[in-house]
Amino acid sequence: MGSQRVNRYVHKNARGVSGQYRAPVSFNDKPICHGQTGFLRHPVGFPLEIKRKWFTARLDPTDRQHPQIGIMFDSEKYLKPGTVIEITIHMPKNLEKFTGKVVLVKHNGDHYEIGLWLSQSSDASRARIVEQVCHIEAYLREKKYREGPYNLNPERVAKEWIAKYSGGVPSF
Repeated sequence: MGSQRVNRYVHKNARGVSGQYRAPVSFNDKPICHGQTGFLRHPVGFPLEIKRKWFTARLDPTDRQHPQIGIMFDSEKYLKPGTVIEITIHMPKNLEKFTGKVVLVKHNGDHYEIGLWLSQSSDASRARIVEQVCHIEAYLREKKYREGPYNLNPERVAKEWIAKYSGGVPSF
């Protein structure tokens, strides 16, 4: 398995031909923290890339050196539980990479919800911040879609998201 870009809007098949998906009306239809599992949910429509790591040390989720945090995201492809992967999240100014073990796979109609248990304790706070930034960006896109791009101040929208939703972000 090579690198796979996961995005609910644009998908490239094996020949590199892209197909378009319809954008959902709401970008923030799911909370940042999955209620049943406690995973941080990566927002739908915010692209990330998946790359399988073949030659890595085995990750033991019961090991206390590993963080008690995971990231949940949607994938069009099935990933076997126990697979070690690296995800790359494209931020506005840089790339953020996280390595972890797939511990949750849930079939959900046309896609799979994948739960990734992070492999390094230093990634826990960084993942929390990165996911908040992703959700703020998705919230800004939703506001632009609903209200138009002309009257939006990104700082005001970020403060609005923090006031409404930051309580749902778990602290570690």
